[in-house]
Amino acid sequence: MTRARSAAKSSNRRLKKLFDWRTWHWMSSAVCLVGMLLFAVTGITLNHASQIEAAPTTYAKEAVLPSALLTQLNAAAEQTALPHSFQSWYQSHTGAALPALQQVQWSEYELYVALPRAGGDGWFSIALDSGEFYQEITDRGWVSYLNDLHKGRNTGFAWRMFIDVFSVACVVFSLTGLWLLYKHSRGRKSTWPLVAAGFVLPVLVLMVPAHAKADEVEITIPRLNVAEYHPPYVAVWLADSKQQRVADIAVWYDVNMADKEGEKWLKDLRLWWRRSGRSLSMPVDGVTGATRRPGTAKIDLTPWRDEFKALPAGEYTLFVEAARELGGREVLKLPVTLPITAPVTVIAEGKSELATTILTMEP
Repeated sequence: MTRARSAAKSSNRRLKKLFDWRTWHWMSSAVCLVGMLLFAVTGITLNHASQIEAAPTTYAKEAVLPSALLTQLNAAAEQTALPHSFQSWYQSHTGAALPALQQVQWSEYELYVALPRAGGDGWFSIALDSGEFYQEITDRGWVSYLNDLHKGRNTGFAWRMFIDVFSVACVVFSLTGLWLLYKHSRGRKSTWPLVAAGFVLPVLVLMVPAHAKADEVEITIPRLNVAEYHPPYVAVWLADSKQQRVADIAVWYDVNMADKEGEKWLKDLRLWWRRSGRSLSMPVDGVTGATRRPGTAKIDLTPWRDEFKALPAGEYTLFVEAARELGGREVLKLPVTLPITAPVTVIAEGKSELATTILTMEP
């Protein structure tokens, strides 16, 4: 009888411990510890992404598919999965296996496959007539990799499941912590004011106008399905009502070519070249920079605020011109009235070398 009572008491103690708030609190804190440190650190790096310098490394590979394999590939046109024979050839030539889920895009002349990855990017294309294979893999460094882990961007199913489990553990940790605060708040007058401050402070921060001095140009360069792609040269400048340049905002070109060969092709930006480029000595501090690959880039106009305010009142145009080697040329015009007296948003849609471009300016 005594042994049965002892076993029952032991079982009750285990159940009591299992449903004890303190047990769940320390268990969830143990699960969350490393994850919370990771997400806290990457929250800082994400918040200051524009101030953290990085030097992306790009690896390129070229090859030619065997004619038999090219025939099989053409026979599989418009399918979402590539033939196993090509996957084997790809692994033997690149040393890496193709991911299970591939973003395959077919066109009349080319096959394009995007290979997104955490901390970088990748893609390859195959000319369907000649079998020419070209691949680029870009590594943007460990900070970019950790930032993508924070966002769950291109990280795979297992990591997304981890984020879900981690989020549940954080909820348990927070709720059990709140209950323990309640249990031990007697005699601690600062407990609930501090809890209230944790709620009120973020609300107050959100009430601060987020648009203060949010002057910027957002330029989107589209991804094109072409056999040979070169990032476009882009020029952004402000012109007056007579179409005369009054301020150069940005010029992106190939700054890494030997002997400044990249400057030779700036004249392909024909409108900007006539208005301004031919009279400049390149590079120009705060204006010139490297070309951008497909995606969205933002140009901060804050450094030009004083210069814009000093201009005579009237109608102006922000020009965005793009020219690409072996490609086309396109110019977008975004009209704006200076000085700015009310928030302004101007949107222009490109058709070939440029996609959506957005100008945002505040008083």
